Amino acid sequence: MRSGRLAASALAGALLVAGCTPTTPEPSRSPSPSAAPRPFTVMTTQPPERFDPAAASTAADAIVALNAFSRLMVVHPEGADLKPDLARDCLYTSATTYQCDLPPGLTFHNGHPLTASDVKFSIERAYRLSVPDTSIRLFDSLEKVEIVDDLTVSFVLKYADTQFGYALATPAAAIVDEEIYDPDALRPNEAEVVGSGPYSLVTTASDHLVFERFTDYTGALTGEIDTIKLEFIPDSAAAEQAMSDGTTDVVWRSLTPAALERVSAEMNANNGATTAGFTRAWMPPVRMQRLVFEASSPHREDASVRAAVAAALQGDRSVASVVPPSVAGSVASFPVGGSAEVPSLGGQRLRLTLSYSTRSPGQRDLASLLRDRLEERAGMSVQLVPDAAGADLRLTDEPAWVNTAFGWLQAYVDHALPGSQEKLSDLLHRARETGDADTRQALLAEIQQQAAVDLTLLPHSLGGETLLLGPGTSLQGQPFGPAWQLGLWSLRK
Repeated sequence: MRSGRLAASALAGALLVAGCTPTTPEPSRSPSPSAAPRPFTVMTTQPPERFDPAAASTAADAIVALNAFSRLMVVHPEGADLKPDLARDCLYTSATTYQCDLPPGLTFHNGHPLTASDVKFSIERAYRLSVPDTSIRLFDSLEKVEIVDDLTVSFVLKYADTQFGYALATPAAAIVDEEIYDPDALRPNEAEVVGSGPYSLVTTASDHLVFERFTDYTGALTGEIDTIKLEFIPDSAAAEQAMSDGTTDVVWRSLTPAALERVSAEMNANNGATTAGFTRAWMPPVRMQRLVFEASSPHREDASVRAAVAAALQGDRSVASVVPPSVAGSVASFPVGGSAEVPSLGGQRLRLTLSYSTRSPGQRDLASLLRDRLEERAGMSVQLVPDAAGADLRLTDEPAWVNTAFGWLQAYVDHALPGSQEKLSDLLHRARETGDADTRQALLAEIQQQAAVDLTLLPHSLGGETLLLGPGTSLQGQPFGPAWQLGLWSLRK
């Protein structure tokens, strides 16, 4: 630019010296248009893997399933309060019939009408597909779905299930458009996502999703922000940098324990906010770290190996059940702390692989600690294999699908040892069927005690989820899904 100005000056000088003036004025330069405003942005290190709600198997998948799709019911995770979402009302018309009425005029994001036929199609489709590690197992009591009329659907149950309403609030119960969803196959991520939730998913990219508010949404979870960008970042450092630079409004999970300490120190020094103006939303301690024996591991059936792993990790364990203590029905069943005697496995040094998620903040460090304990106390050789399928052990912090004892027990019951399956099925059936609180509590306690015998799923520690809100950002209404999953509908700016 500077050389251009010098050339223009030289030309003007030459013209003046020659005794003439330019015949046309130099064209004016219009100011460059201002950059488009940044959309309201939520950042996380954990991108969803599947957009089809029938395949939602992670907390990140649930962000899409719970925000872009409606369900008949919603659950407030604190206290597990159950109430209608898309339904006008749901109630038991008999001990084994659960009936839901829809309001008239419901539509999907594409304008197609939503009727009882779509509800029947969606539940039967999810049950038929039965994707592992989804919430569909909470529908085990379902016998069939019947359409009463366009606005009424009945769920006929195999037995009197007092917990069935909670199943209708989970991702597997999301209602999809029967005109475009395949009844026998999952919808690929490249295809259009069509739901009826408070937000429609309008843009999908490898590093972000864009949601737009659905103005015709009818339900309990109405949003207010018109456009929300869900951006995927590589690590905790990127989240800290974005907060400092003011390029995000919300950070979900993502921060390592060390980063949270830094953020907390800033907040303590600045009346509860970081220097960039971020505050932390209160969330209870429901992020449970658990160690799971994978079903494919050849060592899973060996009780002595399971006992050695459990004993080696007992001293670091700080939670005594697979159900968090804040959840009604939780019973302490695993020994915590102390120095347990680790049974000798004899023979050659046992080799195990341990997987963890590189997208889950702090898991690398925790996996390293668990490896050290197993090698030091149990004489094992443990190899860390990040993000690997088919490892012997897997470290997970995925929440339950609904914040009840039944929801948290699902991860254990769904993968029961062959010798425990019949017993657990009977206990679970009776616990769901009974209307007596004391009887239910006793049955839930027995299931948790059996988990401490089988040792296929080991609770380790419990912490809170992380939700950081930028300047001017707040939460209103019912902010979270049925087990503290992120609800975009609750964000306000």
